[in-house]
Amino acid sequence: MSKTTIQAMVSARISSLVILLLVPLLVLGTAGSALCLRAADAPVELTLPQFRAQVREQTPPAKQAESSKRAGAVFLRLVVAEGKVAAARQSLDRLSGWHEAAQSRLEAQSAPPLEVEILRFAEARAAARAAQFQTERRRALQQANLLLGRAPEAPLAALTQAIPVTASDNTGEQSGIPLHSGEQSGEQAEAPRTQEEWKELASRKARFEKVLLPQGRDLLAKMYQSYLLGGTPLSALLRQESGVYQTELQYRLLLVEAERLLASTQS
Repeated sequence: MSKTTIQAMVSARISSLVILLLVPLLVLGTAGSALCLRAADAPVELTLPQFRAQVREQTPPAKQAESSKRAGAVFLRLVVAEGKVAAARQSLDRLSGWHEAAQSRLEAQSAPPLEVEILRFAEARAAARAAQFQTERRRALQQANLLLGRAPEAPLAALTQAIPVTASDNTGEQSGIPLHSGEQSGEQAEAPRTQEEWKELASRKARFEKVLLPQGRDLLAKMYQSYLLGGTPLSALLRQESGVYQTELQYRLLLVEAERLLASTQS
């Protein structure tokens, strides 16, 4: 065996060993990069107290009182925008599904072309509404990230704090309502008003969750089935869908109202 052949064999062996050593490192590096990307894409979820605390960390001590007030306003603006987006998307999902189903029935010659056009227009309006609310949410997101010292488009989700469904007649502790007595807050005149507001909000929230939302959605589902069988006119179906959307939107805004009351007790 020649010297040249031996050198070639040794070089090939070394190359093989290098590849065997590098491949696991490359795989680990790729996996690590993917995990980092997923972590970067995951939105930061913050409640109002957490948001205020992080804003204070970005603010000089002399300006923390002012920044806390501004943080509350910006956070609530983001909560409102997210509630509007959520309600608009639910409506858009319903109308998109109806339009797609009507298009399929039209192809099977079992749906009038005019109804397909009406549903297409309703879907387009819902899409435009959702896009408008999404723009509002993006602006609120940018303001919130600015206060946090983050990139403007960094993912951030504003979480509403737990709001009780029912209120006790005697004490908020039984229902989880954070009622403040005069001894706890030092504001004896304000405590009864706050308690009554909590009870009123809890009652309204319960009505939405137990009556308005389930009954509205159930009725809408029944009307859609009746529409498919030729019983309910499309115009009546769309009116009911609009009513359900408005109810869902009012419920989202009620949660914002409760969050605003929480903010006033935590500021």
